Amino acid sequence: MRVNIISVALIVAALLVFAPVSADADDAPTTSVGISGKVTGTIPLQGMFGSSDGLQLRAREVTIAPGGRIALHHHDNRPELIYLIEGEVTDHIVSEDRKVIGTAGMTMTEPAGVTHWVENSGDIPVRAIVVDIVPVK
Repeated sequence: MRVNIISVALIVAALLVFAPVSADADDAPTTSVGISGKVTGTIPLQGMFGSSDGLQLRAREVTIAPGGRIALHHHDNRPELIYLIEGEVTDHIVSEDRKVIGTAGMTMTEPAGVTHWVENSGDIPVRAIVVDIVPVK
């Protein structure tokens, strides 16, 4: 039996408990600062699922410097799982008017359709493994 990756990601998201706090789009940054990353592996999904042709499962290591941020963006048909290795982030989920605090050892999820921005809210670099489904380039 094949497991639908998107369904698994949504189930994981439903099981995680987040502390909701208001998120304001007016304060969202429009540029990213202090971000570095590299793709650590991909798996083409062509033929694995009925509608996955042209898509791949991608893993990246991402670092956000203290004071760094990922600018406001939208996940259009792109779910994402984030495992925080070290540091602390605040995920400003504008599309749901809430904030989520992520700490080392936590897995965070971003379902398709979410609009958000992320900031390093701690004193040390954030290191994370980010896994998502993206078009094959």
